[in-house]
Amino acid sequence: TKELFLLIIQDQSVQFLMDELDLPHDRANLFEIIDADGSGTLHVTELVQGLLKIRGEVKKSDAVATLLATKAIQNMVLELKEEQAEFRHTLLKKIEPRQRTSRSESAVMKAA
Repeated sequence: TKELFLLIIQDQSVQFLMDELDLPHDRANLFEIIDADGSGTLHVTELVQGLLKIRGEVKKSDAVATLLATKAIQNMVLELKEEQAEFRHTLLKKIEPRQRTSRSESAVMKAA
């Protein structure tokens, strides 16, 4: 759990090991970063893999890669939005004639 993680990382020997691994000094937020599945707990593999991925200083290439990945995701979301709008427009065009027919039939039945 996060509480246990925060307690353990306060230990001096753990701090030393984290320094040796060149992990960031803002360690209170590491739990959320490492908890890849969002379960609120860390499995051993999740912990080890997460710590290995975040060690060392952030490089410019890491920042650029993140920016490019974010832009790619934004483009995908925009494409999905456009496709959804097209689908909605097509669906409404198909439904509209049926609604008119249904209204006409209702009006005829009320008049009778």
